[in-house]
Amino acid sequence: MTPLPMLTDMSNIVVRYLGWLSISAKTFNVGQYRRTNTPSPTAEFFDQGNTEGERLRRAAAEDAVNDMMKWFRAKKGSIAILDATNSTKARRRWIQDRCQQEGIETLFVESKCDDQAIIWANIVDVKTTSPDYAGQDPEEAATDFMNRIQNYEKVYQTIDEDESDLTYVKLINVGSQTIINRIQDYLQSRVVYFLMNLHIRPRSIWMSRVSLSRMHYHVHNYSSLSPLSFSN
Repeated sequence: MTPLPMLTDMSNIVVRYLGWLSISAKTFNVGQYRRTNTPSPTAEFFDQGNTEGERLRRAAAEDAVNDMMKWFRAKKGSIAILDATNSTKARRRWIQDRCQQEGIETLFVESKCDDQAIIWANIVDVKTTSPDYAGQDPEEAATDFMNRIQNYEKVYQTIDEDESDLTYVKLINVGSQTIINRIQDYLQSRVVYFLMNLHIRPRSIWMSRVSLSRMHYHVHNYSSLSPLSFSN
């Protein structure tokens, strides 16, 4: 639950991880459903005072949830990810109720971010990768997306004690702090542990090729390289 694109990145990475575990999973991205009728909306579309925008956003969410339920009924997989902001308590309660009616367990993932460096890095990504801004001037796209975030912030409601009946994980500033609640089984624990250790921003990984030393059995001793190392 965040207006930043990092949650979509997380969703796709989790689906790949579950596939690696041989667990069938699928993402239902509400934004893709919304683009059917509104392919390139401006920030005003996401203003809560925009009744037509609210109607279209709600319709997209309902279409995504309905398709997700059909997918479960057809037994096509074990885990579905509803990729959307779900930034209000009312929206989360609606999702929880729909899933309970179908006997589906839920795990809400909230990605809460107030680190301006992370936010700006995501805005840079949006300028070049988001379908909402395809073909638009990058700087205009960045400005519009900042306005979209501000519209979400007006109504954003974090998960807190009055939703203690929900199973959730709250990631603050991309994992610098993590809060979990009512994690109940092995699979939920695996997903939460993966999210806690997930890196969604580019980073450097340094690799070193170790050569054979004269004292290679003594790991903590410094030693000169053996002649064999120079011959390779």
